[in-house]
Amino acid sequence: MDDERVVGAELERLAANDPLAPIDPHAMLTRGRRSRRTRRLLGGGGAIAAVAVVALGATLLPGPAASDPAPEVAGETSADFSAVPGVPRGEAGTGVELSIAEANRRCALRYPEVKRPLRPNPRWWAGRIALFDLKRGDQAAVCMVPGGDKPSAALVAAARRDPVPTTPAGLLRNCSVGFWTDLTKWRVLASDVDPGRASSVLAMSPSGRSTVKCTAVPEEPHREAGVHLNSTIVRGPVKQLSFQEAFRSGMSGSCSGGKCTQLYSSAGRLSSDIVRVTFEQVGTTGTLRHEVPVRDSWYAVAWLNTMPSGLGLKIQAHHKDGSVEVLSS
Repeated sequence: MDDERVVGAELERLAANDPLAPIDPHAMLTRGRRSRRTRRLLGGGGAIAAVAVVALGATLLPGPAASDPAPEVAGETSADFSAVPGVPRGEAGTGVELSIAEANRRCALRYPEVKRPLRPNPRWWAGRIALFDLKRGDQAAVCMVPGGDKPSAALVAAARRDPVPTTPAGLLRNCSVGFWTDLTKWRVLASDVDPGRASSVLAMSPSGRSTVKCTAVPEEPHREAGVHLNSTIVRGPVKQLSFQEAFRSGMSGSCSGGKCTQLYSSAGRLSSDIVRVTFEQVGTTGTLRHEVPVRDSWYAVAWLNTMPSGLGLKIQAHHKDGSVEVLSS
């Protein structure tokens, strides 16, 4: 298997067919583990190496196209951000489809030290991950295609001091740094924290036309603010999913030094009769549990399973009438 083909093939397949189609994270995890080289490119072999690159985007509808640079326009952005040449400010600059030339231009502005273009692909989107055309020895594997709000050095430093925020405001700050889009005034629909390991937020733009799903993990090399690779901004309403549909994917993982972990990160909208979702992993040294409230059908989850080789992960949806729906893996 070629050095960087694992993740690149998945990105190309997903974008060519349907960039928002569901994927099987377990199959991607299996393929990812076969290539130590790929894990190094995606973050130096840390405890949370991303494999399911665009899983969270599966529950959102695609947005309108914007193939070329647009004039800079005024937006509701704070003094912590400055304009990006040729990109609209705020919501207007993200969540839209781009031409390959514009995607390359934005990534070159954001990562001037990377002297390679993006890998050829039929479709590109602002607010999603793209893969550079890597050669052996390259370090920066991915570009989060930026919007029109470049964060200040002070904001970047604040995000680095607090890579796994415990508050929604902190999450929106870090995600703003990760996306180069001012999300600080977006309305939080749901958030979740696994202290020191991961945190996740689902938020809607002031206009109601765009949604961000963002997971923060401890910062890794070449990834600002520790924003996880399956974080995304898209235009359009959030599709309501059944419990089984929503939680059949969303898991990524890695192994390092003989120890494996699985990060479960997901956010979206469930049926209104579900009040909470619980996770339970039984292992040889005990049981791990994590509980996520569901409010007005909205949920977000960020949970690091440190015993994935245990006796099985059980995910349960608790309904208003007291019934429990189980999804075992």
